Amino acid sequence: MNKRGRPRKSEGAVYMRNDSQFWQVWYRDQKGEIQRESAGTTERQTADRFLRDRLDARDEGRLPTLLHGKRLTFGEWAEWFLEHRSRPPFRSEGNHQQNLNAMKFLGPVFGKTALLDITPESIEEFLTERLRSGRRIHTKAGVQYRGTVKPATVHQQFRILSHMLNVAVRLKKLGDNPCRAVEFPYRWRSRLAGRTT
Repeated sequence: MNKRGRPRKSEGAVYMRNDSQFWQVWYRDQKGEIQRESAGTTERQTADRFLRDRLDARDEGRLPTLLHGKRLTFGEWAEWFLEHRSRPPFRSEGNHQQNLNAMKFLGPVFGKTALLDITPESIEEFLTERLRSGRRIHTKAGVQYRGTVKPATVHQQFRILSHMLNVAVRLKKLGDNPCRAVEFPYRWRSRLAGRTT
């Protein structure tokens, strides 16, 4: 395999399927059996890098662990992230609390979804629904919904989701971060102008 270029066709290849917007890859594992999976990216260069990483993992004996990771759900990943990347010394206790609060909303939507199946469209749908929803107020009578959620609050939850998926990319659990292709809904974008979020 040429580490500086695309993998040789005899070792694997990247290709597009008609029913997916993401690049797919195939390659042979240690036993010579063909493995096929989504690279989780719409960019050819990133898909080539994903394939090279898979072939490196095969040669180094790490492939079984990575293949297990492709069945990893967001809920499982979030549990690991909150325990190993959210607490001090990686993040402050305040940041950890923000991550826990964000998971109250991210978990019910993405919890059972495989990381590779989280798409920019599903994230934008989540953002739109959050911006339209009411603020949860805890009262003696129970939880009540009043007004609407502030755009800055939703944007913070989006940044937390993006950071969690970036860590997954760095640890090679995900080929690319779908948040990179997400645009914050235009109607509320102007309200974030001038804010540091």
